[in-house]
Amino acid sequence: MDTTVRALGTLHIPHAQAMRRGLHWLWKAVWVTCALGASAASAEPPDSPFPPPTLEVEAAVGQKVMIWEQTNHSVLCRDMGSPTFELDSRPTLGEVAPEWISYVVPKGQRCEDMKFSGMIVWYQAGGVPGTDVVTWRVGFPREFGSHTPNTGDHLVTTRIVIR
Repeated sequence: MDTTVRALGTLHIPHAQAMRRGLHWLWKAVWVTCALGASAASAEPPDSPFPPPTLEVEAAVGQKVMIWEQTNHSVLCRDMGSPTFELDSRPTLGEVAPEWISYVVPKGQRCEDMKFSGMIVWYQAGGVPGTDVVTWRVGFPREFGSHTPNTGDHLVTTRIVIR
């Protein structure tokens, strides 16, 4: 492409200079687009609205620990309803329970100071040390036409180490 620009610059065609300026502008636009894309790719990814498929937490004997917490709101700051919860396999060394909450977005974040439906999944360790495994599902209601459609329930396997 560079040789084409040089060749056009040596021709004595009236439109060659305009064409050369146009190609220069095009290269600048491509460079800016690539630079912006690279900076966006290196930026910190947003928190996923869904839990990962596997989690691991630690708890002391008798301790209550939070496994996971999530709110359910759209990018337009609309409450999308309470997440759903279903326990697929029960723990043997403790108890798992969801708690539906009213989540207030912290200052400095998108939708700050607004309240949304949310949920915390808790694990209450029993009196014996060991390793417990529990499987649960969480779902997120979405409004019709939402950019992020309801993708169904998300299966999560959680390993809890009780010390």
